[in-house]
Amino acid sequence: MKYLLFAIALFTAQTVFAQDYSDVAGDWTGSIEINGQSLTTDFMFGYQDGELDGTIDIPQQMAFNLPIEFTKAEGDSLIFQFQTGTGVAVFRGIWESSESTISGTFEQMGRSFPFSIEKIDETVTDEAGGSMGTDIAIQTRAGQVSGTLLLADEPAPLVILLTGSGSQDRDETVAGFRIFGQLADSLYKYGYSSFRYDDRGVGRSTGETDATIYELAQDLEDIVLHLQDEYGSAITKTVLLGHSQGGLVATISSDEISIDGIVFMGAPFLPGDEIINNQIQAISEAQGIDEEIVEHNLEFQQRIYEVVRNESDWDEIEQDLYDRLENQINELPEQQREALGDMNSFIRSQINRQLAAAKTAWFKSFIEYDPQSDISNLQIPMLAIFGEKDSQVILEPNRTMAESLKENSDLNLTIVEIESANHLFQQSSTGLPSEYGMLDKEFADGFVEEIVEWLQSL
Repeated sequence: MKYLLFAIALFTAQTVFAQDYSDVAGDWTGSIEINGQSLTTDFMFGYQDGELDGTIDIPQQMAFNLPIEFTKAEGDSLIFQFQTGTGVAVFRGIWESSESTISGTFEQMGRSFPFSIEKIDETVTDEAGGSMGTDIAIQTRAGQVSGTLLLADEPAPLVILLTGSGSQDRDETVAGFRIFGQLADSLYKYGYSSFRYDDRGVGRSTGETDATIYELAQDLEDIVLHLQDEYGSAITKTVLLGHSQGGLVATISSDEISIDGIVFMGAPFLPGDEIINNQIQAISEAQGIDEEIVEHNLEFQQRIYEVVRNESDWDEIEQDLYDRLENQINELPEQQREALGDMNSFIRSQINRQLAAAKTAWFKSFIEYDPQSDISNLQIPMLAIFGEKDSQVILEPNRTMAESLKENSDLNLTIVEIESANHLFQQSSTGLPSEYGMLDKEFADGFVEEIVEWLQSL
């Protein structure tokens, strides 16, 4: 699940380039060197119909999924930019296609710093160096799903991996960490098959990206039926593994398809609005934000929920945001204010970006869905695995609810906690999203082993 507090987002114009830049598409990671300190930057670049676009994550600043606009692509020269709270930030780089690197200068507010990024190798290989898995396309009611099917050498349980919220690739790459890519590789080494797939509108998957969790569950139903029909002789059991929001999708779909178990990987056991509120409180506390400000933010969040649920007018909230942003900008130094250009246009663009997520069909379905009743009715083995330091799906309230459901509904539910693990199940110090990109790109000790032990018990 991506960071659910409203991240800044901006929809920018795209430019068509004559040269083929398809090799730029993919995941990149690197850093900006600022006064001797490295600021981690992770990019996901796309290339379609002659157009380059993408997003940037800056984990240390808790900035995720910020849209990137390419303003120039000429030969090996690339210029791309994104909007910040103090104006445009620009990358001017040279693309070394043979080395899969882009390096150059990063410019913001009249200052320039060196940056360098390299493309992440998306190929999972076996010990002999051969490529693992087969790319397949599955037709669903909403479009085409493209993914990687990795079959064990002998008939085995198939684990279908379901990503968290946001537009995720099949590897569920977050801050440079290929979560599902590594998990699929680990499962294969233990003798299990897996299928992981690009979300709607990502990679080679099609379909409307603004989909409710119920529509995503329909996609999953079509996927499961196809895999069971086409590869039934290689599949002994079918297990759904949902990371964060993926656990909700697995729960909803399990009423319509035949499956043998669910793994809830850092998945919510509470309604979506409570999950977001818990995030706000936990992350604000960790950052030392004044309690009065936190309460004000929670009250504002509640107003957003009410507008979404009632499908009422956004005018009052937008005006409130306008006034708050205007006051903040007026307190900036003159140089920073001038860098923003026309203040009214800038504020309006910021409002649109901050409220974009809340105005989606996905968001309404997420905050209104309470998984407790559906989970209580499941008659299959389940594993709920939580990270001790998860700051997005907070351990204590979700584990407590899972334990309560197990006790009151007599569920076949195993509950496990991974010590010091964050939401991505990395070994972490704070668990905050700002730490993701600075940690080793590997799972915490015991995480994979707990899943495999549970699978062996089926």
